[in-house]
Amino acid sequence: MLKEKDMINVHLYDTSNREIKTRNYNKVFEVCYKNGKLGIDWNTERSPYICRGEIFTPFEVFAPSVTFENIETNESYYFSNIKNELEKIS
Repeated sequence: MLKEKDMINVHLYDTSNREIKTRNYNKVFEVCYKNGKLGIDWNTERSPYICRGEIFTPFEVFAPSVTFENIETNESYYFSNIKNELEKIS
């Protein structure tokens, strides 16, 4: 399971399962724990449309088509809105 201080890559996919190359493509993020939630400092441009302009973005905000790859273990996870937690991709 992902934990605080893990280093991850974020992968976004479209409906055809092709990876979308955003401004954060291939960027490494450190997992942090803020306000009782795990997440990353994703919104570096402080867009008002993401987390009300806050830099920290909890994993629960991301769609299930977004995966988080631990660069140390190569394990990937997504946030399950049904279970309300990160789930490992088999």
